[in-house]
Amino acid sequence: MLGPAEHPWLDPLWRRVALVVFCGVWTVVEFAMGNTGWGSIIGAVTAYAAWCYLYAYKGSDAAASEASAEAREDEAQ
Repeated sequence: MLGPAEHPWLDPLWRRVALVVFCGVWTVVEFAMGNTGWGSIIGAVTAYAAWCYLYAYKGSDAAASEASAEAREDEAQ
């Protein structure tokens, strides 16, 4: 959708959880301040981050091996 989410810096679970928690707190702050438009936008970012970094995250090693496999397939053709 937005490109690969796997990056070596995000491999430790605590960093991915911290990112999602930060976005969630930001969402709550926006709604608490009465900014429902921004709250909805950041809520969507939080949901995407949770799905991308907590549910579907494969790790940077898996992404690198998939990319090299695709490159080898392209060279073979």
